[in-house]
Amino acid sequence: MRTCAHVIICTWTLVCATVGASAQSVGKLRLLVDPGGDFQFVVDGKYRMQQREVELSPGPHQFTFWAPERSMKDTTLIVEAGRTKDVLLRLSYSPEYEQWRGEMERYRNDRKLRRLVPTVLTAGSLVYTAVKWSAYKKAHDRLQDDLVAYDEGYSPQAINILKDRTIPQHKDEFQNARSNFYFAAGLSTVLTAATVYLFHRSASRQVPVFQDREKVRFDGLVWMPGNDGGEWLGGLTWNFAR
Repeated sequence: MRTCAHVIICTWTLVCATVGASAQSVGKLRLLVDPGGDFQFVVDGKYRMQQREVELSPGPHQFTFWAPERSMKDTTLIVEAGRTKDVLLRLSYSPEYEQWRGEMERYRNDRKLRRLVPTVLTAGSLVYTAVKWSAYKKAHDRLQDDLVAYDEGYSPQAINILKDRTIPQHKDEFQNARSNFYFAAGLSTVLTAATVYLFHRSASRQVPVFQDREKVRFDGLVWMPGNDGGEWLGGLTWNFAR
């Protein structure tokens, strides 16, 4: 019995020692990367991963980090056996993304200029035309009333007033109102045509497209699993010392 108990104790001690040695033979890195959950990385030029914690053997390991719209970053991280180490890292925006963002800003401003401004001007001209039309119609009706009163009038004095003062005054007002209405209608026509033309031009302009060249570089020479076993993605990896 004593021999059996001794064997069991020795075996348990050996197992515990083995587990302990195994636990001490790796270290853990906790990756705190900006941006948050979209980043990926390649370890030692071989293993592509997308996770926040990684266990590795002790010693230096080469990491290449990348995220959409960001530049790659190459760095060496030291793993310590049996310890968890926090790694703080920020990936800067790529030059291609910065350029695309500027192009998009100019595109939106140009689109706004070609659409919003003409639309506001055209709407204002239509309101202006409606006001001038109302004044023109009012002047026309008033002049017609004067002519009817002149034709049907019985008082010589009233007829003379209509003939010498009222009708000429209302006739001048009618002509001015008509000229103003014609000008407003012409302006609205021109602005409407210009608005339609600018809308067509802005619609035919191509929207700037962002091409993430950093992703192509990151994908280069990294094994990607596929339906037929996988494939090698060709490309180049550039080392940005930042």
